[in-house]
Amino acid sequence: MKTPSIHGMHGMLGQGMEDESVHQTMRIVYGILLLWFLAAAIGGMRGIFNQPGVPPAGVGLFLVVPIGGFVLAYAAIPRLRQALDLIPLWLITIAHTWRFVGLGFVIGALANILPRQFGYPEGVGDVLTAALCLPLAAALRNPVEGRYLRRAFIAWNLFGLVDLLSAITMGILYSPSTFGVLRTGLSTALMTRFPVNLIPTFFLPLFILLHLLSLRRSRELI
Repeated sequence: MKTPSIHGMHGMLGQGMEDESVHQTMRIVYGILLLWFLAAAIGGMRGIFNQPGVPPAGVGLFLVVPIGGFVLAYAAIPRLRQALDLIPLWLITIAHTWRFVGLGFVIGALANILPRQFGYPEGVGDVLTAALCLPLAAALRNPVEGRYLRRAFIAWNLFGLVDLLSAITMGILYSPSTFGVLRTGLSTALMTRFPVNLIPTFFLPLFILLHLLSLRRSRELI
């Protein structure tokens, strides 16, 4: 029976330590995500996002701080980059099936609960993003032609990102806050009430981050 060489044993030990470092980093990331989710949920239950007549500072805080914080951390911490870059692109992509929740926006517009100018375009955009992620995730899992796949991947991410940014903009412009300059009747106040508030304060910024990570890693498909 062949005995492993010293170099081989050092290599296996190093690989094991590296894997444990990645797992530890991901546990920290999951912990931060859980705290973020709980903070958004508690804030929604306490009504801190539903304050008509004032600037939407609470929603803005839960959009800007997590996105800015994760972007800065990704740029500054190599271990975090290594851990996040190991997540399969197809898995990140298929996570967007959650955005079938956009059907609720369309239903809200039809039921005169949400402004049609918000519910229809943002809901349809989310549903399209969710529907298109399914064949794209399948192609990413078993890639055939990298060049065309990369183009489709980038185009889909840009479309999904623009849809989310549009949802933020239209949601604020039709809100009951002082920034709701387009509101004439119905408002997007529903989006600030628990549990719906979790969409703009947790899921929307989270999926913006997933799009940014995907675009950053799209060069892997070259």
